[in-house]
This record gives sequence, structure tokens and C-alpha cells, in this order.
Amino acid sequence: MSTDLSSLASILLAAAGALIGLFVLAVTGGSLPLQVLQSDWQQRFIALVISHSGLPLVGFVLVHLAVQVEADRPELFQLRQRLRRWAVTVTFLYLLLIPLQGYVTVRQFTDRAALQAQQRRIAREQFTTFAGIIRSAPDPLSLQRQLAAAKGPILAPAELAKPMPRLRQDLLAALRSAEASVPARIEQATPLGPLVWAAVRDGLRLGGSALLMALAFAAGAQERRASRTLLMRLLGFIRSVRLRRYSRK
Repeated sequence: MSTDLSSLASILLAAAGALIGLFVLAVTGGSLPLQVLQSDWQQRFIALVISHSGLPLVGFVLVHLAVQVEADRPELFQLRQRLRRWAVTVTFLYLLLIPLQGYVTVRQFTDRAALQAQQRRIAREQFTTFAGIIRSAPDPLSLQRQLAAAKGPILAPAELAKPMPRLRQDLLAALRSAEASVPARIEQATPLGPLVWAAVRDGLRLGGSALLMALAFAAGAQERRASRTLLMRLLGFIRSVRLRRYSRK
């Protein structure tokens, strides 16, 4: 019977090590190449950690089961205590993922605003250049050559046949109309609605999952000199706050 229990404890420990190793490999491999300052990389890293979080959590539980299966092995007890101390750090790391997800969301909105501002600036510069060419060109053929050099619109033969004053007037009117439509076209190219829903969806899924994982590890996280786990201490603190509020009424 003792041999069977020892074998079962070894299997549990091997499974725990494999699960934790799979988590490290999945997150590390999926995070390459490292681009820590890029918001896309940060979003991918958070998603990788959350989507594979079940692996280290199950491994953590398996180590506790191994200690229960073979309680007379002091090295197993010491391993569990070390993991419990590490779980304190893991708990706070999961909690840090929540503000990191918020930061990534804010970055997505600011990047969108910066991109739109850049697109509007480029459009203004192009329209200013085209307007200058239209006003200064002496004849339609010269206008055509200058617009082509500036990568502007190609004039149709019917337009080239117009008198220069009439052509200039028509082109400037069309230019003003096109410039007025730029903000709507930029907004349509980078709509706000999908970005808002993506922020809500990722906030609930990733932020909520990070909180749940933090609570799960906190249930087994225990500092070296503490007699209770982080979760028990948190629940005790909440209970004491509620009792104080109740006693004041």
C-alpha cells in the first residue's frame, strides 16, 4: 500500500511539473519576438497567460494532493510550502494584469486618435499642394504634368478641353468637396464602435479571468510566517470591516 501511495504521489508531482512546464513553454513561445513596449504584444501576452492559466493552477493543486497522498515525506511538505510562498507572487502578478489590460485599452484608443490625426494632417498637406498647383498652373497641360508629379488626380480629356479659368474653378470646388469628406472617410476607415466593444469584451474576459485566477492562487498562497492563506486573510479583513460598520449603526 505504501508503495502504491508513493507511486501515485510521484505521478501527481510529474503531472504537476509537466503542466507548469507546458504553461511556461506556451507563454514564452507565443510571446516571441519580444516587443514589450508594443500594445499589440502586451495584449497578446495577457491573452496567452489567461488562456493557459488552468495549467499552473491544476499543477499547484496536484502538488497539494501529492502531499495528502504521502504525508510522511518531508520533502513534499517543503515543496508545497515553497510553492505556497511563490503563489503569493503569482497572485499579485495576476492582479497586475488587470491594470495592464486597462493600460492596453487606453493605448488602443490613443493610437486610433493619433492615427486619425496623422491621416488628417497628411490629407491637409496634399490638398494644400494640389490647390497651389491648380492656382498657379498657366494652362491645362502644365496643370496635368504638375498634378501627375505630385501624385494627384488624372484629368480627363473633357476637363483638359475646358478653358483654364473654368477648369481652375471646377477643380478647386471639387477639391473643397473632397477635403470636406475626409473626416467622414477617416472615421469610416477606423470606426469607434468595434473598438469600444472589443475593449468591453477584452476587459470582461481578460480582466475578470485575471481576478479569478488571483483569487484561486490566493486560496493557497501563504507567506513564510503567516498562519493563514492570503484569501483567508482577505476574507477576515472584509469580515472585520463589515462588523465595524455594523457596530456603528
